[in-house]
Amino acid sequence: MQESSEAPENREHGGSGKVNLRTPGPIPVPEDILESMSWQMINHRGPEYKDLLHRTTEGVKQVFETKNDLYIMTSSGTGAMEAAIVNTLSPGDKVVNV
Repeated sequence: MQESSEAPENREHGGSGKVNLRTPGPIPVPEDILESMSWQMINHRGPEYKDLLHRTTEGVKQVFETKNDLYIMTSSGTGAMEAAIVNTLSPGDKVVNV
């Protein structure tokens, strides 16, 4: 594999002429994503969202090959780990955090 002498921000990837940045952001957003973002949002308490959440949950169960309950958490990974631990404790329990 030949190394490029160009700076990473000047390299083109995939022959598309667009730079593929793998950074936290800001990054160029693909046209199809921008188009999807222009649609009206669905009501998170409506039947369309309920169906979307059900399909997503069932898909994730399939990926992880489980029939157990699965919860999609709207938090960071740290928030999910904290919820998993806190929900095994009772008020007054002593905990050592390392």
